[in-house]
Amino acid sequence: MDTQQVVARISDALPGADITVDGADCSFSVVVLSSEFAGMPVVRRQQKVLAAFNQELQTGELHALSVKAHTPEEWKSFQQVGLTQIEM
Repeated sequence: MDTQQVVARISDALPGADITVDGADCSFSVVVLSSEFAGMPVVRRQQKVLAAFNQELQTGELHALSVKAHTPEEWKSFQQVGLTQIEM
């Protein structure tokens, strides 16, 4: 799997999301910003992103996918105070 495939898969699941991907082959980290996450618990946000990769995670084609999922407003507030590595 490559970076473009990861972006495409997340874009299909969350149209309009701002997606940043780091990694290669079978291990990626993603930051996904979507207004759709508003009011959702952190775990549900991550589940929504991970659901787009169920088959790849089950078959081992994708070994690891780290997900940071925030609303654009949350991300903006993190950056204003210099907290871009927030774990929620």
